[in-house]
Amino acid sequence: MAELIYDEMSLFGICFALGAMLAFIYDGFRILRLLVPHKDVVVDIEDLIFWIFTAWIVFKTLMVYNRGMLRAYAFMGMFLGVVLYAFTLSRLLLGIVKKLSPYWKKCFRTIISPFKLLSGYIRKKLKKMAAEVKIAVKGR
Repeated sequence: MAELIYDEMSLFGICFALGAMLAFIYDGFRILRLLVPHKDVVVDIEDLIFWIFTAWIVFKTLMVYNRGMLRAYAFMGMFLGVVLYAFTLSRLLLGIVKKLSPYWKKCFRTIISPFKLLSGYIRKKLKKMAAEVKIAVKGR
């Protein structure tokens, strides 16, 4: 009997950690959205990918640790993991990122600016070449 309770407590702890880990992964998406502007469709695709991954990892966890049986305490553990993470580490992490994001954006713009100049130059040359090819084709 004690072994059964130990297994259930172990599953609860694993699900608690899984909930916190999934919330941390979603914070990664939130941080990315703070640092790099996203269009709505890209946000939707990111969310879809996250939820598919979440469903898969929850399914795998329940299969491995509980032979696929759905238990309310497992889902409660995941929920509590998410809630505890959201009210503690998530607030701290996002607060730090929000304070540092102007500096990161400035650094990112500095790193990217040569590539933007190069891509503009290449685009201009390709347009000129395309126009010359179009003139040559019309001349035939």
